[in-house]
Amino acid sequence: MNRAGLDMIQASSLDQVQGGCVYPMVAEEHREAFKALVLDVFQGKSGTLEFMMTGLKGRPCWLYTQTVPMYNDRGEIISSLSVTVDITERKKAEEALFRSEERYRSLFEDSPISLWEEDFTGLQEYFTALRSSGITDFRAYFAAHPEEVYRCIGLVRIISLNKATLGLYEASDQPNLLQDLSRVFTEQSFESFREIMVALAEGARTYECEAVNQTLTGRKINVLLRWSLLPGTAEQGSRALLSIVDITDRKEAEEKLRRSEEFIRSILDTVDEGFIVIDRDFRILTANKAYCSQVGESCDSVIGRHCYELSHKTFRPCYEEGEECAVRYVFDTGEPHTALHKHPDAKGSLLYVETKAFPIKDSTGAVTSVIETINNITEKHLLEEEQLKTQKLEAIGALAGGIAHDFNNLLQGVFGYISMAKMTLDQKERSLAMLEQAEKALHMSVNLTTQLLTFSKGGKPLKKQISLRPVIENSAMFALSGSSVDYRIRFDEDLWSVNADEGQIGQVVQNIVLNADQAMPAGGTIEIAAKNVYAPGKGLPAFLADGKYVEISVKDTGIGIPEQYIPRLFDPYFTTKEKGSGLGLATSYSIIKNHGGLIDVKSQLGKGSVFLVYLPAHETEEKGVRHIPASADAARKGRVLVMDDEELIRNIVGIMLRALGHDAEFAENGEEAIAKYREALSTGRRFDIVILDLTVRGGMGGEETLHELLELDPGVKAVVSSGYADSSAISEYESRGFSACLAKPYEAEALRAILNELLKD
Repeated sequence: MNRAGLDMIQASSLDQVQGGCVYPMVAEEHREAFKALVLDVFQGKSGTLEFMMTGLKGRPCWLYTQTVPMYNDRGEIISSLSVTVDITERKKAEEALFRSEERYRSLFEDSPISLWEEDFTGLQEYFTALRSSGITDFRAYFAAHPEEVYRCIGLVRIISLNKATLGLYEASDQPNLLQDLSRVFTEQSFESFREIMVALAEGARTYECEAVNQTLTGRKINVLLRWSLLPGTAEQGSRALLSIVDITDRKEAEEKLRRSEEFIRSILDTVDEGFIVIDRDFRILTANKAYCSQVGESCDSVIGRHCYELSHKTFRPCYEEGEECAVRYVFDTGEPHTALHKHPDAKGSLLYVETKAFPIKDSTGAVTSVIETINNITEKHLLEEEQLKTQKLEAIGALAGGIAHDFNNLLQGVFGYISMAKMTLDQKERSLAMLEQAEKALHMSVNLTTQLLTFSKGGKPLKKQISLRPVIENSAMFALSGSSVDYRIRFDEDLWSVNADEGQIGQVVQNIVLNADQAMPAGGTIEIAAKNVYAPGKGLPAFLADGKYVEISVKDTGIGIPEQYIPRLFDPYFTTKEKGSGLGLATSYSIIKNHGGLIDVKSQLGKGSVFLVYLPAHETEEKGVRHIPASADAARKGRVLVMDDEELIRNIVGIMLRALGHDAEFAENGEEAIAKYREALSTGRRFDIVILDLTVRGGMGGEETLHELLELDPGVKAVVSSGYADSSAISEYESRGFSACLAKPYEAEALRAILNELLKD
């Protein structure tokens, strides 16, 4: 609304009325007509209305408005434009015609609107003659006889013009204007005059239209013409009042708006990224060609439809389907947002798209609509997937090569020492020493498989509440024994405890400290610290879940890590050092992940690196893991049932059990074990302990077997045994009904300790 419009409704500024409704200000007797005008415009019809309204400060006035629809380049009505004139004075002038000609004349002359008083007597007589001759279709008649339009114009006699008319057409006086009237009404006005004559011939008492006129100085102007037949006496004849409003500024504004919209539309249709504007009902207000192409619809058909109907091919908003909706986020927060989606294209193929949403706000800051861009990243996504597959294959290759290398080295030691032991059988002490060395090499192979299981999905921690101080101190001391690198340790005085596997956390600290040691070949000092932190917090990783954590930091002043290597730092067997296999950091990553924590690294070339480990702080007491202490000899010997699907395992365990003085029976699977246990119960020779393999190929495993045994004998004592550490039956064996666990491979001493403890009860 411009300044003149604000003055009409007595508003001091646009903010006072923007977003409001003029309808309540309209006089009650004119409201139905006002409503009809608005509805007609949004059906594509131009309309006019004279109505009375009361301004914001209580002043009543008469207004004349012409309202026209505004279209976009697709012919869609997007808004309306109203040109409104305060005709209070004109209405008073019309009323004054009935009371005082003198008063009317004064109002006529002083009106700021161009007014023409015309004699239509000759024109009305001409129309009467046409009707008498049988002509009823005046539109067809004037179309066939265009010269008759000029004849009609000549029959109109101008009685008087007011001062505003002279100013409008830049004329010095009335004679001057009348003399050059042909210059005012140009050829461009012909179509307008023909429509006027048709309307008047058909009996209309008022008619209005737009036309292009010309001032006496040659300047083209756009005008709004309105004829109103006036009541008159027989002496006066048929009279009419013509009002002319200069709408040049409005037409120029419309043209600028049209060119601006065309310019913006041209830009949007040029880019190959989908672009839509969405209202609060998730309906599309506008869309560019790229979006319409993505969804396989014409640009005319997408307007007004729900975005999820077109983009997702669903009948519910995407957030109700469990997807992240950038548009909804913007409406909720008022902030821009980005989300990734899977969209079906027009042919049903799957597209990966990145959507970015931006708010459109009104003067109060409320989000009224949202701009959303839809970028097809399918090709990029598929390329990244292929790159990821390649990286995984490279990692697997490095892992396989590293395992082969390490195991071959260990097996070389085993084979070498065993072959030497065979060659020195006649030298008992020397042969025994060789076997001890072979045993040590086998222990190292066990350590390697433990690391591999921890790195993989397995290696579930046996958690208990622990203090990190002694774990960190002992691990750092062990890792740096014999090294020229020094270390300093700093702890918070009230350092929180954690629920963790003490051995695994010690392994993480050792791996990271060893990594720092190897990064400083020239020596130096490693700074190790542990402190309490709350997430989220300043300096903490953004993706760390909310809560309490203990932060362990290991900082070195070594050579640093190149930026391009950091994303691969925790890959197995990836290393940039001459020493080390690269499996240590990969194992550490898996351990911390299995503890619900996070490990991060920051590094600068030439300045060193800092590794940061975050472990969830202890919240509630957890039942500690039962530790079976080493015991000398059992109070008695027992009968033991061993269930394992590997004959080699059954044989060696049987040898160890007999060597320890126990009776042993064997089962290949769970079904056989249950049958033997049932038979033993029926004969009164029950088994004191059962050792159950967790995983049996093609048969019943340890957990299922124990479930059946507990039904037979609620007092059964079962030991779970497995070479895998990925099952909760190992880390939470007591809650599964087992009395103890044996991780393969195990020695006779570990077996002795378990049996002695269980046979004491």
